[in-house]
Amino acid sequence: MLFTAYHGTIVGMEILRVVFCFDENLVTQVQAAAASLLDARGLEEHFEIHCVCTKAAGIAAKPLEQVIKRRDSASGLVMHCVDNPYEKAYQVRDISAGTYLRLALPELLPEADRILYMDADVLVRESLAPLWETPLEGKALAAVKGAVNLSEKWEWNSDRPYWHLLSGAKGGYINAGVTLLNLAEVRERGLAARWHELTGERFYYQDQDILNMTCQGAIAYLTPKYNRLAYLEEQDFDQFVAEGIYTQEEKREALRSPAIIHYAGDKPWKRYDTNLGSLWWAYVNAQPDLKELFDEEKARRYHGPTLAQRAVRKVKKVFGREKI
Repeated sequence: MLFTAYHGTIVGMEILRVVFCFDENLVTQVQAAAASLLDARGLEEHFEIHCVCTKAAGIAAKPLEQVIKRRDSASGLVMHCVDNPYEKAYQVRDISAGTYLRLALPELLPEADRILYMDADVLVRESLAPLWETPLEGKALAAVKGAVNLSEKWEWNSDRPYWHLLSGAKGGYINAGVTLLNLAEVRERGLAARWHELTGERFYYQDQDILNMTCQGAIAYLTPKYNRLAYLEEQDFDQFVAEGIYTQEEKREALRSPAIIHYAGDKPWKRYDTNLGSLWWAYVNAQPDLKELFDEEKARRYHGPTLAQRAVRKVKKVFGREKI
């Protein structure tokens, strides 16, 4: 493992530990995510930001160090540039094997008992101190219930050959894009070894399925404001409430004051008209050190895959024996 550390001045204060896992395809995006995290923090809130990435993504180190220094001298950066142990793991839906890196965190971060994992496609909009303080006694992780729980979506997935392994997760299946991990409990339960074993399986939601399978009964649930999936519309939240997955108050919070917007699905830096994408662009364009990293004009011209690209995807799914 190649290890490079860049530390801020972290003395005599409680530090929130955050981790991003990514490959070389998300070097600029993780800079935007980290910047938003720092800009949204409370006055007494400081971070130890860990980046677990492929060696090719190690070029992110110095730009990230500058992003942090400009915003908070008391926060620090630690880079873990590794050979991806899951590079041959199952890949689907244009999501690379880099997504599996989070499964290695219990071993890669032996000094950490609690850490907040976030995907690189997030925009943080308010302090995450309340999330960080979520009680985790006896729990492996805390996260937000995802769209897979909706009855129509669950039914759509139900004929996957492995879906019976998730039968106990119905109504409590989490989206893993924002996950508060109790690494001490994960180690106590020996979950990391099981996670490693399962990476060779053809799970449609990849490591997210693995977490949901292995952590059933050991998950604390966060309010959806901490993982507001950008592709969800108000009517989707109405359905969550109707099916008893979210409360009315949780729906209102997620719609009116999301703490973290998660751009699962379409990405605003690729497609400007992504739902809530204008918020991401407004933030990035207001930051002198981020604005030049992204091509807004190109994003405005793109309106989704062409018919030919959609046809290719369909053929890949058919020959890959994936459900269409």
